Amino acid sequence: MKKFLTTAGYILLMILAYMAFQVAFTFIAMIAAMVYATYKGYIAIETLEQIADYDILTSSPRTDNIYIWAMAIGLFLATVAMLCLIYYTRGYRITRNIFRSISPNSLFLSTMLVLSAMFALNIFVQWFQLKDNLSQEFDGLTRNIIGIITISLLAPLLEEVLFRGTIQGYLLRRYKPWIAIVCAGLMFGIIHWNPIQTAYATLLGIIFGWIYYRTGSLLSVIVGHILNNSIASAVMLLFGNEELKPLPQGAVPPMTETASEIFTFLFFASLAVYFAIKLHRSLPPVPSPWQDNGGTIR
Repeated sequence: MKKFLTTAGYILLMILAYMAFQVAFTFIAMIAAMVYATYKGYIAIETLEQIADYDILTSSPRTDNIYIWAMAIGLFLATVAMLCLIYYTRGYRITRNIFRSISPNSLFLSTMLVLSAMFALNIFVQWFQLKDNLSQEFDGLTRNIIGIITISLLAPLLEEVLFRGTIQGYLLRRYKPWIAIVCAGLMFGIIHWNPIQTAYATLLGIIFGWIYYRTGSLLSVIVGHILNNSIASAVMLLFGNEELKPLPQGAVPPMTETASEIFTFLFFASLAVYFAIKLHRSLPPVPSPWQDNGGTIR
């Protein structure tokens, strides 16, 4: 019981810190945006309650741009702050060895595994017609330079350092591998707070977790995660929300479209399995106790 409580307490503190930074820096950035917009005369704040009403900033294209900038800057600062916290509390410290922690062949196989899984999972989660409550915000962030840097580079780095390097690494030293992988994947999915992202991120997080466990290299999952977010940002930037809109309630897709999706899903799922087997066979047995090959874990 003591072991469980210690583990749960440590993980809870890391998750709460992650959430607190997100809320705090986003709140500060939004308040600054409201003050700036009021000073410029774009909006009129008459009561204190209106200061926390961020919807005022989306009332016109001019203020909507300020809203997106505030959100992007808030997320950027929250991500940097959390990375610093993890580093200085020694939750996980990336060293230069991370670039020598995996062979080029294994990195290629793990990246192809992630790429194949991405396409398969994207089709899979769309079948459940889950809500996407953050599509507008994501669309805005992909049209902002700070938003693109945060979503495509910094967020993948932080999330892998936190959920794989820190949390999964901590669990791998105390519990069976499958428990560590599934728990870290579930937390990774739940923390996104958006139905369609939660489902997708949970499944992809479990794949990331297996890759990290099998290779012992955080670099392998950081590269895969950057690839995932960069492709999502590029698709949103090029096509907006049109490709992501679910079918109307009760609508049935054409039979040919359904068959095509099933074939595409099976194709990429098979590719993912193929690359997973190739990666597994190309690596030596997992050492006992398990170890990270490129960073320093608590």
